[in-house]
Amino acid sequence: MSTSHPAFALALLLSAGAAAAAPAAVPTAVPTAVPAAVRSYTVTVLPDAMSPAGINNAGQIVGTRNGQAHLWSAGGGIDLGTLGGATSTGTALNRFGEVTGGALTASGDEHAFVYSKGVMTDLGTIGGGTMTRGTAINERGQVAGNFYAPATGWGAFVGEGGQLRDIGNLGGASIWATGINNAGRVVGSSLGQGEFHPPQTAFVYENGAMSALNYSASGSSSANAVNQAGQITGTDWHGPESAYLHTNGMTQVLGSMYGLAAWGTGLNNRGEVVGNLGGALQVPFFAFIYADGHMSDLNTLIDPALGWTVQSAAGINDLGQIAAYGCHAGEGCGGLLLALTSPVPEPQAHAMLLAGLALLGLAWRRGLSAACRCA
Repeated sequence: MSTSHPAFALALLLSAGAAAAAPAAVPTAVPTAVPAAVRSYTVTVLPDAMSPAGINNAGQIVGTRNGQAHLWSAGGGIDLGTLGGATSTGTALNRFGEVTGGALTASGDEHAFVYSKGVMTDLGTIGGGTMTRGTAINERGQVAGNFYAPATGWGAFVGEGGQLRDIGNLGGASIWATGINNAGRVVGSSLGQGEFHPPQTAFVYENGAMSALNYSASGSSSANAVNQAGQITGTDWHGPESAYLHTNGMTQVLGSMYGLAAWGTGLNNRGEVVGNLGGALQVPFFAFIYADGHMSDLNTLIDPALGWTVQSAAGINDLGQIAAYGCHAGEGCGGLLLALTSPVPEPQAHAMLLAGLALLGLAWRRGLSAACRCA
């Protein structure tokens, strides 16, 4: 089934809404008021209005370009082809540059795939359905993804060694898997029962069992990404929609900016989160980064003379490079690579740097006082 299928469109629409439920007492960490490190980014425009979906530590970016799954790197990009149909979509990659996503077959059905070493492999279907799509891939080659079956609706799977396994749900109507780490920990969102705005619940699936990520004051949440330490980012749908970072059972609500909703879309192994700020139906207006205890609009961290508005962020790697999407008044819209102009120091190094600067300042003041006898 292609992405134009009514059920696919309906699922995307339903995933944007959520209803309030009874509040629950949950451990919530309060963000500390740590000054953000001074950051600035260069902007590299990706070719042919590529729509990025993820980035690895080699700086490779996966996404979709001209209706084809595409893998871009500094040395150039390649279209990954299809499974015999007209189009394909790249959704995620691992550190080896292996890609997953969905591609149309000759019959017009969408199947999940893995692209590795120049070969696209069809992962097939599951649960009596005709549609599958990979959404995340780890370094072991395990794939997390989603499937649709007319009899049961949307389900989630984990694929390994050419076999797809239904991971179940939390008793709701539908479920979507969105992330997987090297330990095989899968995250995503389970959609409850109800015709209008059914509640979503973020879930974690590991060691063959699924559990709810019960942290939200409203009971309505989604999980969008997980890093190798098991940290999770996503969205708390309670009141003003806010991004969060979940670490070892504690949830840090990252808040929002400009009175807009905020959705966490990606994070790296440093716990730095990127996401989107926007309005109704998850339409993004601006992209943000949360780092060093502070949320920043990415548009304030690039040269305004470039003329780009960064609207959304798809992922961030451990070097701080960000795969993003933006628009330019004179050049249209397309994919962007944002790269730090200088590396951000580790927390201990940053503290030592500040201490060193303070000592230098004290020595300079003492020297100045001795020279001019200033008060």
